[in-house]
Amino acid sequence: MEIQWTIILFTLLLIDSIGAILVAWFGQKWWTHAAGPLATYFPAAKGWSVLYFVLVLIIGYALGVL
Repeated sequence: MEIQWTIILFTLLLIDSIGAILVAWFGQKWWTHAAGPLATYFPAAKGWSVLYFVLVLIIGYALGVL
């Protein structure tokens, strides 16, 4: 059986985008505490995380995974 790199890449991107959504919606206090000064440059924004998730879904559709 051949390794399908597109499915592996899509799965990793999907897990990352879901993690970004969870941090943006439920873990903003944790993110500011854990990231420290880096959180001022990379804030956990709800809109950007949803956009990232939608782009990952579009990539998955374009690759034929979805």
